[in-house]
Amino acid sequence: MSSKQRDWRFELLRIFSMLLIVATHYFASDNWAVHTDPARAGSWAASAHDSLIMTGQIGVTLFVLISAYFLSTSTHSPIPRMIKLWVQVVVYTAGIYIIYIAIIVARGHKPTFLTIRNTLAAVFPVTMGTYWFISAFFVMMALAPFINVLAEHLTKRNFLLLTGITIWVTFIWRILNPLTLQYFTDIGYFVSLYLIGSVIRRYSELIPTIRFWIVFPVILICFALCTVGTHIVRSGAHIITELGYPSNLFTAGSGASPIFAVIIGTVIFIWVAQTKPLEHSSILGRIVLAISPATLGVYLIHENFIVKQYLWSFVFRVPEPPSILSKMVIAPMEIITLYIVLLAASWGIHSLIINPLLSILKPKLTGSARVFAHFGLRPSPWR
Repeated sequence: MSSKQRDWRFELLRIFSMLLIVATHYFASDNWAVHTDPARAGSWAASAHDSLIMTGQIGVTLFVLISAYFLSTSTHSPIPRMIKLWVQVVVYTAGIYIIYIAIIVARGHKPTFLTIRNTLAAVFPVTMGTYWFISAFFVMMALAPFINVLAEHLTKRNFLLLTGITIWVTFIWRILNPLTLQYFTDIGYFVSLYLIGSVIRRYSELIPTIRFWIVFPVILICFALCTVGTHIVRSGAHIITELGYPSNLFTAGSGASPIFAVIIGTVIFIWVAQTKPLEHSSILGRIVLAISPATLGVYLIHENFIVKQYLWSFVFRVPEPPSILSKMVIAPMEIITLYIVLLAASWGIHSLIINPLLSILKPKLTGSARVFAHFGLRPSPWR
């Protein structure tokens, strides 16, 4: 999508979504006693802290909904976008891997990290699941044209019913029966979000008007419910243990059902989508459109399997802030500072490496989209 076509409301939301993802990894890795001390695991403070880890799933919801909102009515093949994603991910994973091995060798150490598994994870990150988000997003992009064809042929009632069933199976069923882990998969998660985004785009007349004064209470209520729910599943009550509820059921990670994060993300997205489009010519608009393509690189850097083992030990090399007030000041400052540094690094890589590489590949790969012509999809412009 060119800068003339891109609406910087959504690009700003994309930047914000990645900030939330960085925040969740910050809280998941911090050295605070409420997080690391097993004796405090059952406290309300620990449950509230764990609820902060839900912020990343809000970011994931927003990121996927933005893509779904535009892809759900697209008649172009997804292949060029998928190739761009693949190339971008490989540049980061393979590049970081090669640099890391080179540093180890230069220091005179044996490259024990150079294994078949790690090499495959670096060279084939999408198929190896190096980043769960990228692998699920890639599959969702591949499925998008088929979901769109289905949406075109289903009645409004049936498409809404399909979306409701998918949400039930993906999120609600997991809460009612925690042993049915197989019903919640990363791909199922993203397909559910895609269907939600498609409903918002296709049937906007059914969506209630969302104002900011509604968004804020929804966020507070969902965080409160997440904290209470997390405290209950952490309580160790016999029925909870017997049913096998994981302590992270409402937050994030394996076995979680991020229903509250999805509610918050969806409400925020609808609010933004219903606001008046902004002028692209403003200074802020131009800045947002310039840096938003680099947001994915922030994820690819800080969640890289090599980088993250050093990053968070560096960030939390200092002692825990002594009070709640100091945490409320220091944590946002550290998260925003880290995000700016990562965004700057990603923007540099995007400008100096990825964009030139994609320009070279463009004439060779654009024609590959014709495989989807059978489904009435036009070859997508390389954007």
